Amino acid sequence: MARYFFKMLKAMIVCSLGLGGGVALFALIVFIIAKNDPNAIDHAVRMGLGIGQVFAIFALGVFIPLDISVKMFKSKGIHKDIWEIEQVRDAKMNGSAREVLAACREALLEIPDIKAVREDSENLVVHASAGPSWRSFGEEIEVEINPLAQEKWNVSCHSKPRSKNIVFDWGKNFENVETWKSKLQKSEMIDIS
Repeated sequence: MARYFFKMLKAMIVCSLGLGGGVALFALIVFIIAKNDPNAIDHAVRMGLGIGQVFAIFALGVFIPLDISVKMFKSKGIHKDIWEIEQVRDAKMNGSAREVLAACREALLEIPDIKAVREDSENLVVHASAGPSWRSFGEEIEVEINPLAQEKWNVSCHSKPRSKNIVFDWGKNFENVETWKSKLQKSEMIDIS
């Protein structure tokens, strides 16, 4: 949760300086051209930062509740890790390595907007990438398969945005791992114990 709020603070600073910088530059030009004011830079910086901060507070006041409410709605009462952008789900499976790899690949193909899925059968990893949608610029999804015992496997699915600078994903990574896990749970290879 602390990481989520740190990203919000970072987004607020970027909004303040981004929009505020543009407003400050415009105000500087207006103050210099229209009034020939000797304090033009001071007035422009104050105006730019003030307007930038108001915009940042408004944007975060709207985006944080929207982002969290989408994740809470999709989680259906299980609020574990809803604060995180990168989502992880684990499952235990029975079967041969080839069968588990195939089941994981098939489950990844059920995720909306999947563009490419590739297997690394030596390292027991399946990589997938999802294309852009209205909620996201795309995600990287990786499934790791680790042996627990003979014919028993721990399978872990990680979904994260392609870009490290993403602050809000509107529940897209959450939806990816939940879709993957629900598809796996329909398979006969899942270990319920």
